[in-house]
Amino acid sequence: MKLVESYFRIQYELPSDLRIIHRLDILLETHFRTQKRLRFYSETLGVSLRRLNAICLHHFHKTLFELIQERRFNESLKLLQDTALSIKEISYYLGFSDPPYFVRYFKKQTGRTPRKFRYLVGST
Repeated sequence: MKLVESYFRIQYELPSDLRIIHRLDILLETHFRTQKRLRFYSETLGVSLRRLNAICLHHFHKTLFELIQERRFNESLKLLQDTALSIKEISYYLGFSDPPYFVRYFKKQTGRTPRKFRYLVGST
């Protein structure tokens, strides 16, 4: 019952931008691996992509695309540090269709390959 009350309090007490941010946070947490299309988020939230990007820029100083990428990147760091999953398994888990693309993406973000990063942090 408290969850329902909390939901309705969020729905009706927060300013509209904050309600959208709250719902976006839930969507990102749930779908960041499978949904990279920006339209998915804007359509699910019922706002235009332009408006959603404006909200993201205003509150986070990042575009929606950057927020999705940041969430995927943070998950990759966590998986590399805390699991014994292979680089290939991590890349597929994060929604990359090609493991070498994940390696390039990760290296662009950190300057290191996932394997080198894992070695440096002392993980598996």
